[in-house]
Amino acid sequence: MKKNIKTRQIILKAALECFSKNGYVNTSISDIVNRSGISKGGIYWHFKSKEEMFVQMIEEEYEPWLNSIYSTLSTISDPIEKLKKYGEMFYSQIEIPVFKLIPESYWGEVGEQYRERLNKCYSKDDELIQAIFTEAINKNQIKMTDPEALTWIYISMLEGLFANLSLRPNDKEELIKYFEQGITIFLEGIRDKDTN
Repeated sequence: MKKNIKTRQIILKAALECFSKNGYVNTSISDIVNRSGISKGGIYWHFKSKEEMFVQMIEEEYEPWLNSIYSTLSTISDPIEKLKKYGEMFYSQIEIPVFKLIPESYWGEVGEQYRERLNKCYSKDDELIQAIFTEAINKNQIKMTDPEALTWIYISMLEGLFANLSLRPNDKEELIKYFEQGITIFLEGIRDKDTN
């Protein structure tokens, strides 16, 4: 059993390296075979398809990110500060290979059954952010009263900025300033000035 787990991890590590270098669409099973040293049959013993491997890899790599988010935000009491910190942590992940693949996972050739798994994985962030917006609304810190809409807008803004950042690595320093400004503009724009 331990050997199976170790082999599976070797495959996923090799897959992450290949997907990070070539993208999901341009990575073949043969690339992963060459990188991992595991035969094609061995890979198919553990994964039905490249799709399944890709989704499994994202799920496993996403878990530590979520744990660090929960851990860090649990030390902050003010909801607006939690949202700001989440935004900062979001863009700080730009160098982590799996995060560079997340935009492609939205638009790549991932089938419906795997799309559901990815959506479930990514929705954990949404649930956390929505809970924080709800807390801010309950404390009368923000003007808007729809936590679902606020979550959708905030996450979409962060993802758009992140996509720009990942597509223009040479402009990283400048784009991080824009990222920080975007977070500040958004959070200050929704803040209820009468109660703060």
